[in-house]
Amino acid sequence: MAQAGAGEDIGGTLLHHVSDGQSWAPLPFVPSVELRDMDVFGLKIRFTRHVLMLLISAGIVATLSLAAFSNAGVIPNGVGAFIEPVVLFIRDSVVYPIMGEKQGCQWMGFFTTLFLFILTANFIGMIPLFSTATGNINVTLGLAGISFFCIIGNGVVHLGPVGFFTNMAPHGIPKPIAFFIVLIETAGMFIKGFVLAVRLFANMLAGHFVMVSLIALIFIVHPLAALLSVPMALFISMLEILVVVIQAFVFTLLSVIFIGAAGSSH
Repeated sequence: MAQAGAGEDIGGTLLHHVSDGQSWAPLPFVPSVELRDMDVFGLKIRFTRHVLMLLISAGIVATLSLAAFSNAGVIPNGVGAFIEPVVLFIRDSVVYPIMGEKQGCQWMGFFTTLFLFILTANFIGMIPLFSTATGNINVTLGLAGISFFCIIGNGVVHLGPVGFFTNMAPHGIPKPIAFFIVLIETAGMFIKGFVLAVRLFANMLAGHFVMVSLIALIFIVHPLAALLSVPMALFISMLEILVVVIQAFVFTLLSVIFIGAAGSSH
């Protein structure tokens, strides 16, 4: 019975670290803060830890951006010296090579913000007292939904409502075949958005779950398991630093590819 109770306690701890909720303990040994739902024009919005993490991430990105461009000059300094290489990397290595300079210039603000926001949200999840919002499928589906509507919007703007769909099928093929190709391509847009969401969600959730599980071995197996589990957890934690950057980059890169392809005729 004791082992069963310990197993339930460990399971509850694991779920607490990877799930959302309406309480947050910003400091250890301090009572948790209860988060209350918001009422906006009669619409009840659930305010949870992950929503709070998203607001903190947005606040950090907005603050860094304002600080970087408040004293804009030929040679950036301060925060600008940190932001500029990131912007140039996104522009010269991702956006312009894929979308071209003319179209890419119009989307630079969106893609830079997207990358910095996901990167910040990922890094916040690395801090023990915070929570990983990008480890929530609802959050990643929301981000993927934004990219999905940008795909449609860019295609409709450049090709027109009808041309956006007719452009999905090669010219000169029989209409019945073209119809099925358009159906498949349309379904492919939804699949692309779903893949974007699942890729980010799964990678962010898995790393944190593995780290907590390794630490839990100390209490489940034996205290001496710490000789193996703690070094492994530290290694996974260092690996997660690389993962949070890669996942923010991959999400942005795929969004650039999908949005850019939707606006080009072929």
